Amino acid sequence: MDGDPGVSVGGAALLTGALVAVALVILYTIRLGAPPWPTMPRAARRLLAVLPERIDGEILDLGCGWGGLALALAARYPGRRVMGVELSPVPWAVARLRRLAGRLDTLEIRRADLHGVDLSRAGLIVCYLHGAAMARLAERMLREAPPGCWLVSNTFALPGLTPVARHPVDDVFGTTILVYRLPERDGDQANAV
Repeated sequence: MDGDPGVSVGGAALLTGALVAVALVILYTIRLGAPPWPTMPRAARRLLAVLPERIDGEILDLGCGWGGLALALAARYPGRRVMGVELSPVPWAVARLRRLAGRLDTLEIRRADLHGVDLSRAGLIVCYLHGAAMARLAERMLREAPPGCWLVSNTFALPGLTPVARHPVDDVFGTTILVYRLPERDGDQANAV
């Protein structure tokens, strides 16, 4: 056998780990119906620019993927608790490592199904989810999120709610940042105010 046997064993372990990671990403992409696609830098800058100055309540990044936007939210709102939620294990692990490297004490990265996360203390919910997930989230928000809660979505609309603002990103994908605000619970929940 030529060369250092430790190098070939280490190389094989690294290759095996990479293949397992790729397989997990593919498996969870099929399971969840969408890949862990990150918010592109131009869209992230636009999204951060249109956020309210002050947020009352927790900040949730639902489907936080690799954690880039969750980190930016924690930096943008240093006094607020920010929770990134991701079910896919590989992006979740990367997001956790990024959180540790960033040393942001107010940021939590949780591995969980975003459809089971408590919305009752949310002041801002940020997401980049596909249409079916947005429809399910819209129903939950109307039932569970507090009045006045903000929701900011990358590209995909919340069915049944009217955005208070639309911010085109002017990129090759035709991205639009949609901003919603939950109405008071007075029976008219068809539109955000």
